[in-house]
Amino acid sequence: MIGQKEERLLEALKQSLNPELEAQRKSEEAAAYYDMFDIARKHAVLSLLSDVYEEDEGLPAGLRQELRQAAATVVRSNYRLLFLVKYITQVLEKEGIRAILLKGAATASYYPVPELRKAGDVDILIPEESVFGQAVEILEREGFAVQEEQTALHHIELKNKEGISVEIHRILAEPFESRKMNQYLEGLLPAYGGHVVLNSSWGVRFYQPGDAYHAFYLIIHMLQHFLRAGFGLKFLCDWTVFWNHEVAAEEKETFLRLASESGTRGFVTVLTEACVRYLGLRRENVAFLLGETKDGEEASAGNPGLGQLAEDFMEEVFVSGEFGHSQRKRMVAMRGTGITAYVREFHHQMHLNYPNAGKVFVAWPLLWTLTLARFLYNNRVVRKVRGRDILKEAKKRSQLIDKLELF
Repeated sequence: MIGQKEERLLEALKQSLNPELEAQRKSEEAAAYYDMFDIARKHAVLSLLSDVYEEDEGLPAGLRQELRQAAATVVRSNYRLLFLVKYITQVLEKEGIRAILLKGAATASYYPVPELRKAGDVDILIPEESVFGQAVEILEREGFAVQEEQTALHHIELKNKEGISVEIHRILAEPFESRKMNQYLEGLLPAYGGHVVLNSSWGVRFYQPGDAYHAFYLIIHMLQHFLRAGFGLKFLCDWTVFWNHEVAAEEKETFLRLASESGTRGFVTVLTEACVRYLGLRRENVAFLLGETKDGEEASAGNPGLGQLAEDFMEEVFVSGEFGHSQRKRMVAMRGTGITAYVREFHHQMHLNYPNAGKVFVAWPLLWTLTLARFLYNNRVVRKVRGRDILKEAKKRSQLIDKLELF
């Protein structure tokens, strides 16, 4: 069950994302504010509460000052990132390379106050594999440093002189455990490059995915985090404001096709229902995602289990924190709960750890051993948590994932 402090935060976020709604909040005891703000910090949504609580006379002075400082910090950071995006995209464009901004200012532009959405880095997609290496070399010449330790396979991380991280994506997401899904994402890149729009809402021009492909990237990004350690409320805020803006019918049809073809339709339905119930996503805007009946019945009326599944999903989100770092025992979640699921996920982790050597079949026994050794070392020495607890937590989360019918 979602507790009172979580409900208070959800009501405040609903007001922030939908300022036209009449406020349902009331002044609370000081302890209630502290509890709610503690959750907001963990989910990186504190700055979104700035306008909501500015006039609240019951807010303790210390929290009011923290809220103002959080908002000011996020605004400064966002403009710094925005002009970094401008610089990067223009440098690449001069060399004939189109760079597509993922998330960041592209997603923030849908918020009532775009500057208040927190962002920490810049994500750029280069959909043409033939010029990906050239794009990285150009940025190196411009003073960006490729990091020695690359923690992902789907992008190259660079940093500028200020230490701001810039991720140049060659594909939309880290490889999933599903080969079919990975092949689908790889095959989608040409279409991604052909479905872009020019965003100038910030007074700075940059390319971003068209609505259907923008929504699909949000889903893929959320799903990747969900299958690892989890994700928090900020991602659901993104989903809410995106679909609360006007989306053309053909874009909706295209997104529905992408979700169905990729096997993410169940995930889309559940998180959409959660956003409708808890964050003010307008049900009429997303009826096509919820499978509502022609006479306007709610999706939960035709599917009684959807409401409970949305609540279970929200409980998982709250436990997760921003990127699933709220608990040391949280790691990957699996598709399935039996021994086969554990073996399949372990094999997948081996390929992620050793992408090149993993292509050599005869090397698998050694790579499995090395993967197991890394797993045990990281848990016992670095994270100081028992492997047994991690596996139990993975099994628990996998029970929810089973209901999403992924891939």
